Amino acid sequence: MKSGNNIQMLIQKYFLQWLMSQRNVSPETIKSYRDTFRLYLRYIEKHLNVTSAKISIAQFDADHILGFLSYLDKERGNNSKTINNRLAALHSFIKFLSFELPEYSGLLNKSLMVPFRKVEKRQMEFLTEDEFAALKNTCESNTELGCRDMLMLLLFYNTGVRVSELIGLKLRDINIDCQNTAAYIRIHGKGRKERHVPLWKSTAKYLAVYIRSHDRNESDSLFMNCTDGILTRSGVRYRLDCLKKKASETVPSLAKKSITPHTFRHTTALRMLQSGVDISTIAIWLGHESIITTHKYMEADIEMKRQTLEKMSEPGQSIYHFVPNNSVLAFLDSL
Repeated sequence: MKSGNNIQMLIQKYFLQWLMSQRNVSPETIKSYRDTFRLYLRYIEKHLNVTSAKISIAQFDADHILGFLSYLDKERGNNSKTINNRLAALHSFIKFLSFELPEYSGLLNKSLMVPFRKVEKRQMEFLTEDEFAALKNTCESNTELGCRDMLMLLLFYNTGVRVSELIGLKLRDINIDCQNTAAYIRIHGKGRKERHVPLWKSTAKYLAVYIRSHDRNESDSLFMNCTDGILTRSGVRYRLDCLKKKASETVPSLAKKSITPHTFRHTTALRMLQSGVDISTIAIWLGHESIITTHKYMEADIEMKRQTLEKMSEPGQSIYHFVPNNSVLAFLDSL
């Protein structure tokens, strides 16, 4: 390929046709992949003196990609998980190139062989009932902020929604009957897929009161910030940090935990599993595309039970063991 413009055109085709039209990926995925390309193109220009106007397929070989991953590690200080996310985006584009340019399959296949880095598996964080109660008790019900915090906690704990799904909720996504006893929310999940999740009566009642106390249209967001803008991811994380800090004064175990939106998601899944809900139903509830993703909660539950049984035996005499089954930058800026 002699003309760099061909690669620029292919990048645009990859985003507009391959990702958006054919695969219908979520806006969050588009943003993540866009940021990867920005970093990669700037890395190529800064370290190899190849501008985005002159970039060619040669800049997507294995050596260039390995150099980019090293740059992310040593110069940007990215962790293995972040580096793997960047590599996944490049792998996706390279697969697209293999389809569009089969004559370069040899070069591209080598690029696809660049391995992902090993990521240390972190233990899942879960909330106990006492910890959740402590978080709720820190919400000041006589303030607007406290009421919003309480609703945020209730929906996280009840539904296990992702943070992007929570802040994406609009009033038209809330369905409550006239007695405030039966309700569900419509969640816009990954890959633009929708699912409906029922609410407890207590959650429905609180949600109904919250909505009645706010004069908003159906197209308005459920969660707004103090300046009447839509609540952001960072805003949610900040409020959870504040609640955790205050709740830790009464329940010290919270201080040792990282409380994030996914902590509630893990808690919801584990609570359902321990209540006897089958794993396929949990997968649908959480919006998992594959039941394999949900299986990690079953493994976590079994591991917790194993650790409990270990404590019941004599020191050093474990009696229970379980083994589970086996101009392109401008274009990117506009996305």
